[in-house]
Amino acid sequence: MAFRHLNELPLGEKVFRIELASEDDTTVTLTLTGWTETDPGTPLASGQLRLPMADVATLRIALNRALRALALAADVAEPIPDRDVLRELFPGHGAPWIPQHEEELVRRFHDGETIARTAARFGRTPDSVRTKLRELGHDPRHPEHCPPDGCLSWSRYASPTLVGSAPSATSATPGDGEA
Repeated sequence: MAFRHLNELPLGEKVFRIELASEDDTTVTLTLTGWTETDPGTPLASGQLRLPMADVATLRIALNRALRALALAADVAEPIPDRDVLRELFPGHGAPWIPQHEEELVRRFHDGETIARTAARFGRTPDSVRTKLRELGHDPRHPEHCPPDGCLSWSRYASPTLVGSAPSATSATPGDGEA
């Protein structure tokens, strides 16, 4: 079954055209063109990609992640996607952190792995990884800094230096408290 889907997106003075076409059900061709309304003869973007139909969903996720990362790097504002899109792009979005993941996060952080790569490994947004690192007492901008009482001392882990520790019953010596 052949199909052709054309979507033209005017964004301010720029116009982008995305065309999806297939002559059969096995491959799809994605064609992207872009121009400004004041100078339609000069392309802003152009390209073509041919891929198996089965890879369209994977490509969509990859392109969404890549374009989002580019927008973040370029400090470009973007609309906040709804929860379903976030769950598709970041499968771990909204899921609670478990202690094993927190330990792995801190290890990767100290090993020098980038926030973006760590976020991709956990299926979370880079912001959620930065937030969790701060909750664990780390400054994402300064990997060399550790909390004074250990890496996993914050969050759910009670820190004896912050809470204060009561002497345990096993530490009492015979004769203590006797008159």
